[in-house]
Amino acid sequence: MNVETVLKILGNDEIARKALELLFKYSKDGYIPANELKDLDLVLLLEGKKLAVPVEAEKSSLSWNMRFVQLQKTMEIPYIIRMFLEKLKSGKADIFEVIEDYFRKIGENRPHEFVEITKEMLKERDGFLVCGDAIVRICAKYNRDGGVVIAELKGAGIISPHIGCGGFGRTTTPVYEFNKFLIDVVGFIVSDETEIDKTKEN
Repeated sequence: MNVETVLKILGNDEIARKALELLFKYSKDGYIPANELKDLDLVLLLEGKKLAVPVEAEKSSLSWNMRFVQLQKTMEIPYIIRMFLEKLKSGKADIFEVIEDYFRKIGENRPHEFVEITKEMLKERDGFLVCGDAIVRICAKYNRDGGVVIAELKGAGIISPHIGCGGFGRTTTPVYEFNKFLIDVVGFIVSDETEIDKTKEN
């Protein structure tokens, strides 16, 4: 995936270009300073796609939906987004390679399995939400501890706790929110592959 494709995903307008410019500028540091965040549309785009999230949160919660969206307040870029951006600076980035690289970096064996776990989680999602019991079930197929994997996925910025328990179908397990930019990137990859397959068939 190249810069032009990412801009399309972000809306391909001036706000999208400004957002990507800021993300490139601060991806290594991991924080976008408050003085760069004076435009509400820009802040809403960054937060809406979970490209960056406000540092300040209600009751010091780690949940993205408990963060205060405000102008001129520092925002943090999730680790998986930082790594994606660093790759993108060289011209192209593959989100699945980035996920594998992240888990290799934190010392996990067979890091490629986390790509498959993420793909299966995406299939299980309802909108941008996925149930904790679904994640645990998927992890068991790879002989991995679901609780440990969930903690690592949260640390990566792939998911975040959304609500405590219940309120999501029939589940009584915790519910997690997927990083929306990741959903959009994977969705673009899938649609692009579908178009290629259709071309081959014709």
